[in-house]
Amino acid sequence: MTTLVTPAASGMGPGAGPGTDQGWPPSLRPGMLPGTVPPDVPVPEGRKGWWRRNAVWLVLLPVAMAVAAGASSFRVWAFWWPVGLHHEVERVAVGEQAHLAGEYYDLGLDVPERANTTVLREIDATVTSIQQVDRLPPPSWGDPVTIPDGSVAYEVGMHFAAEPKTDLSGCQIVLVADDGTRYGESTTDVLGSSNRCSTPDAAGFVSARPEWDVTSFVLADPAAKITQVRLGFGGPEYVTFDVP
Repeated sequence: MTTLVTPAASGMGPGAGPGTDQGWPPSLRPGMLPGTVPPDVPVPEGRKGWWRRNAVWLVLLPVAMAVAAGASSFRVWAFWWPVGLHHEVERVAVGEQAHLAGEYYDLGLDVPERANTTVLREIDATVTSIQQVDRLPPPSWGDPVTIPDGSVAYEVGMHFAAEPKTDLSGCQIVLVADDGTRYGESTTDVLGSSNRCSTPDAAGFVSARPEWDVTSFVLADPAAKITQVRLGFGGPEYVTFDVP
């Protein structure tokens, strides 16, 4: 018969124990196999799990995401909102006067004293007529323009009143169908005019008289039922004229 004897750890003798340099941890007790932990030796606490170590950051994560989303949405709003007609400020019928007011940043191209300033543009407008026409008049310059196949042309007459030197650049005269389709949002009309709110003989992009009349032409789908005329200057403010 072979008897298994567990040898004592080297360096341990009478009086050795914690705090000495004579072999700690203690040797196995008689009869215990190697790798066995004595019951009176505390088991070291395991490392904290990932979830416990990052509990604080997990709590703060939704807050950080909300802040980031808010900042991102603000930037989207700041770039998107000023471009396009989004804010109707007044609605009247064709033949009635509407007042359009909105701020814009003036570069001073036509009025140098307004360079790099924010200006309030105010203008009174009236749609005096809207009718479908069979042909387009000769443009102020260039070759005659024909109505493309699959389209119809509308002539929109408008009367304006504003302080002289009111900036008229970016003028949009838009036709809206009953299904919401918009026609003529470009600042250049069918005849090539780059300032749809100015008279053909105007110099620059500012008003020269307190009152004046213009005619603008817009192409639309033959099946479209036009119900509105909108006037704006790039946005976001615009006025609406309901077509009877």
